[in-house]
Parts: sequence; structure tokens; C-alpha cells
Amino acid sequence: MSDTDSPRVLRLTFEFHVPRGLRANIRNERRFEAVEAITGAVQALASRVFPWADRMTVRHEWSYAWWDKTEPVALPTTDKNTPK
Repeated sequence: MSDTDSPRVLRLTFEFHVPRGLRANIRNERRFEAVEAITGAVQALASRVFPWADRMTVRHEWSYAWWDKTEPVALPTTDKNTPK
């Protein structure tokens, strides 16, 4: 299989967090407006900065993150992951 036959995808993820304790009622309409504005900005920029793409996928998710824990985990040092 050549490189041109392999599926290639550039994935960028943005998360916008509302600070705990902020008394803001973020209504669906406002959220959808924000998603449309950000999508439009990325779409306008994409053809200039990544002209090879023929489409983009937009994932819009809204959730209450009662539990969210992310932590880095160090892996053992090997000759393939250590600069010489």
C-alpha cells in the first residue's frame, strides 16, 4: 500500500471549560451559535493552511464532567524513546 492509499487524518481537539462555581446559564441557542462561529472560522482557515483536505468533521459535545482526571504516565526508558 502506498502513502496515497493510506487514510490520513489531522485531528485537533479544543475543549472550552466553564470554571467551577461560575453562575452562568449557558443555553442551547448560545452554545450552537458558538459552535457555528468556531466552525466557520476553522473552515475559512483550513483551506489556506491545510489545502490537502477535502472535508472536515465537527464534533459538538456538551456534558457535565463530574469526574474528569487526566494524568501523564511515564513509560520505561528504551533506546527508541530516549535521545542520544
